[in-house]
This record gives sequence, structure tokens and C-alpha cells, in this order.
Amino acid sequence: MVLYMDLGTRLREARESKGLSLEEIQQVTKIQKRYLQAIEKGDHSNLPGTFYARAFIREYAAAVGLNPDEVMEEHKNELPASPQDSSVAYNRVQRSKEDASPANSNFSRVFPTIITIILIGVIIFAAYFFLSQLNSNSGGDAGKKESGEDEIIIDNSVEENNSADENSEETDGAADENQSSDDSANDEDESAEETTEGSSEEKEELNVEVTETGSGGFPQHTLEISQVDDLELTIELSNDSYLEVMKEPNGETLIDSKIYGEDDSPITVDVSKEEQIFIKTGFVPGTTVKLNEQEIEFPVENMQQKLLIKVAE
Repeated sequence: MVLYMDLGTRLREARESKGLSLEEIQQVTKIQKRYLQAIEKGDHSNLPGTFYARAFIREYAAAVGLNPDEVMEEHKNELPASPQDSSVAYNRVQRSKEDASPANSNFSRVFPTIITIILIGVIIFAAYFFLSQLNSNSGGDAGKKESGEDEIIIDNSVEENNSADENSEETDGAADENQSSDDSANDEDESAEETTEGSSEEKEELNVEVTETGSGGFPQHTLEISQVDDLELTIELSNDSYLEVMKEPNGETLIDSKIYGEDDSPITVDVSKEEQIFIKTGFVPGTTVKLNEQEIEFPVENMQQKLLIKVAE
């Protein structure tokens, strides 16, 4: 006769059979001791939410040599509710982004019409102005013809020559000013081009490639990025989420393992000298990962995921 063993007892006996203490399990899994004790007692109410409860149980099972998938399947009646509701919420967020796009397309369709109306208005105004000037000139010429018989001719050749000389000097001065303006404009254009080139170098886009996609309830993915001199990791949080960042799996800690919230955001770490970056997050919809302000996409839609980011040599 096979006796049924509850989940907490099974994990505790597996730990004791390997001669491991709770402190050692805490060191391996980075899960706080009080959460490990709650799992062994079956007191899931003391765990930080259903997402983390399921993730912590998987980590515990793997640490004591059990198959996490088998443990989760055999004790599914004891586990906290599956995070289906959060998955629905996540999908709703995606749909809301897609629903927002038709507004942009409607504006794109209306925009050409607005531009056409403005151009028609400009053309009408220009035509009206041209006709007004033409009528004014015609009237002036007619007046001159009508009064031509009474004209008195005065020799103003000297004054005209003086006026011509003054106009020539003014024209030369204006030409010099225009030349100076052109030179200044060219200098400004060259400075703008240099500034643009400098900005493009500062904002060099990273080449990110997913080399391996994980599976299961807490999948681990491997990504490779192009090598850069300066590399900064930024994590933004819009909701409470379990988070941990290490130099490599089971390596030195860069961001401590705990629950972070919106008040802690953003979290920034200089990773210029690191060859690998290992990120564990418990709530993907509320977590945004960026390298040099460039967002790194999660390959799948699971609530909990791990990213192993390697810097190309």
C-alpha cells in the first residue's frame, strides 16, 4: 500500500535525504528561509502571491533533485491557483495596444486631405494677390497715358546718376551681407552634421539575437548582444515583481533577490565589464528590461522568465 505524501513533506524529506539545511537551500535558490519554511508547512498564504508561490516550489524541487514538472503535476491540487487571470490581463494589455493603432491609421488618412485644403487656400490667396497687383499697375499706366500731353520734361540725369551710384553701393553692401549669411549658414550646417554624427555614435543600436528559447513554467532563454564599450542595464517596474540579477547563473549578485515595486523603479546597473548577465523575473507584464535604453523583448508570454544575456567577444 502506497501512502500519499503531501507536497511540503515530500520536499522536506528530499532535502533531509541529501543532508541539506534550509540555509543551504536558500543559498542555492536565493529564496528567503521563511518562504522555504512556509512551503514545507504547506502554508502558501505566507508566500508573496500565487505567481511566486509556484515559482518558489519549482526552484525548491529542482534544488533537492526532484523533477519540477512531475512535482507540480502530482501535487497540482495542493498548489495555489494557476496565474491564468494574469495571462488574460497580459493579453488585454496587448490588445489595448493593438486597438490604439486604428486611431493612428485614421489620422494618416485624414492628414493628406488637410494638407490639400491648405495648399488650395495658399494658391487662391496667391492668385488674388497677383491679380490685384496687375490691376494696380494697369491703372497707373492708363493714368500716365491720359496725362501725357501736359507733361513737362525736366533733365534729371545728374540726380539719376547719383541715385544709381547710391543704389549700386547699397546693392554691393547687400551682396556682402548675403555672402556672410551664406557662410554662417554653411558653418551651422556643418556643425549640425557633426552633432548628428556624434549623436548617432552615442546612440549606437545594439544587435540582439535570441540563440536559445526555453520552455516550461519558468523558461530560461539565451540572448547574445553585440559588444560595446559602455553597457548599462536598466529595469523598469510598473507592478510588484520578484527580481534578481547576477553576473552569471549562480554567480555574484548584481541586484538582490526580493520583491520590487514601482517605487523602486528604475533600477540601473553598470554592466560594461560583464561577459554575461543573468536575470530572473516573476512578473513579466510589469517588468521592462533595457540595455543602453534599448528594450530587450521577452521571447514568450510566460509570467515568470529567465534571461541569460551574453556579450559577444
